[in-house]
Amino acid sequence: MSLNEREKKLLDVLRVNPYVTQKEIAVSLHMSRPAVANIISGLQDKGYILGKPYVLRDKTYVTCIGGANMDVTLMLDQPLIQGTSNPVKTVSSYGGVIRNVAENLSRLQLDVSLMSLVGDDASGLDIITASQALMATFATETVPHETTGTYYAVINDTGDMEYGFASMTINYHMDRSWILRHKKHLVMSEFIITDLNVSKEAIETILELKKDLGIPVAIVGVSGPKMSHLPENLKELDVLICNVDETQAYFNTHIDDEKKLCQLWLDKGIKNVVVTSGLKGAFFNENGSISHVPARYVDQASIIDVTGAGDAFSSAFMYGIIKGYNISEAVKLGTINASLTVQVPNAVNPNLSIQTLKKELK
Repeated sequence: MSLNEREKKLLDVLRVNPYVTQKEIAVSLHMSRPAVANIISGLQDKGYILGKPYVLRDKTYVTCIGGANMDVTLMLDQPLIQGTSNPVKTVSSYGGVIRNVAENLSRLQLDVSLMSLVGDDASGLDIITASQALMATFATETVPHETTGTYYAVINDTGDMEYGFASMTINYHMDRSWILRHKKHLVMSEFIITDLNVSKEAIETILELKKDLGIPVAIVGVSGPKMSHLPENLKELDVLICNVDETQAYFNTHIDDEKKLCQLWLDKGIKNVVVTSGLKGAFFNENGSISHVPARYVDQASIIDVTGAGDAFSSAFMYGIIKGYNISEAVKLGTINASLTVQVPNAVNPNLSIQTLKKELK
């Protein structure tokens, strides 16, 4: 968002002395005090002044909007038997599609702001506390009398998910008014990435604000049912990442040709589309045609947990886009990160680094 000369001069004064009074600013800039008050109010609305004393926005963030929850993984050591008790190993970790994306990007040394909702409980406090070590959480709120979202995954003895269960009623609060309340945070973004845990109205609001703010927006799929949160008009969208099942759910189609599915999204006017297809890899538009990068091979014996693989792909892909890689290189970064993540018992690889991805890319 552009600034006029008076706004720039006033910000220069505040950088030198954030405790300066409006009267002192008026004298310094040869303005009236009411004029100074109006300019300060405008800069607050634009997100350049965050508080008083006059705290300035000195850097931008990759703002990640959506779900932050606890992941509870139940790992079977033998095939699942219906109607009886099955022995499992239980692993709990921090999760949520956008929270996972935010952590991945933070570990790749980007400045990240997490914008989410957690419950007024121990899990919510734990998520915020753990996240603060890696990213900014000033846009993450606690909702009184709500429970932090929880995702339960049953992983079979070959490392694949048998069942997934989501308890996330808190996400209903991620609506249009929630987005608008955080406009002052969104203007601090160099890129906005949102998952589809937020409502359709929230997505529409983000795309409306994108027109005013001029900030690129990416959307990451969550599940087939939540594709109903994706609006009809997607012409303002810069990047969409989803899988085959999610694409089929949105278009209500049985088409299973990945290139045709990718073209359906492109026909809606989206600038960059990636459709992932498990072991087959990723399909995406590049230079006027649809290209393909195969999934990176991982020996079956090395696979521990596939939870978070899609988020790992989305994160590394978005890192590449934000850093100016061409789209095929960004997709390759995504496949590398996904392959490394399935080999650890965490939704986010704790050993992730950009040096590792660049080394594997070469």
